Amino acid sequence: MKDSDKKYYALTFVCKDRYGIVADVSKVLYDNGFNLEDSSSTLLRGFFSMILIVSSSNNYSEDDISAMFSDLEDISISVRSMNGSDATFANGNSYIVSVYGSDKPGIVHSVAEYLRDKNINIIDLQTKVAGKEKKPIYIMVLEILVPENYREEEWVPELKEISENMGTDIHIRQIETYEF
Repeated sequence: MKDSDKKYYALTFVCKDRYGIVADVSKVLYDNGFNLEDSSSTLLRGFFSMILIVSSSNNYSEDDISAMFSDLEDISISVRSMNGSDATFANGNSYIVSVYGSDKPGIVHSVAEYLRDKNINIIDLQTKVAGKEKKPIYIMVLEILVPENYREEEWVPELKEISENMGTDIHIRQIETYEF
């Protein structure tokens, strides 16, 4: 199937965690001729969440796709048609940014706002509260894409200063990529 013949859909699932969620969802997709193009899933406070980009040669309505999953109990699903021709692959240098500190409001916003203002793209974001109930530690890990023409000294020192002002520790490292 040519890319131009594909119809793309974004599917979001949320439900209380249990065994077999991925198997159940992927069976419905397989049985209905979908191809799984991209995915992300995680456990959030006891709820399993999954975002999928799928494609099909069939032109389904969003309601048609939602109905395919009606036999799966206690799963909330959202479906959105996507224009596959809008899909792009990001360019730049990949970095991992890890932020650790006491749990308080504003950590995500401060870092995200700075990166936005520098035109640095967040392509993955994970957060967790860990540690003891009386002394929670906030952990945020981001994968970012930095424009190729940026030098680290143009953005890293300011990001470290923001972290220091929030009372958090920050670690930044470039992801080495290899082309075959």
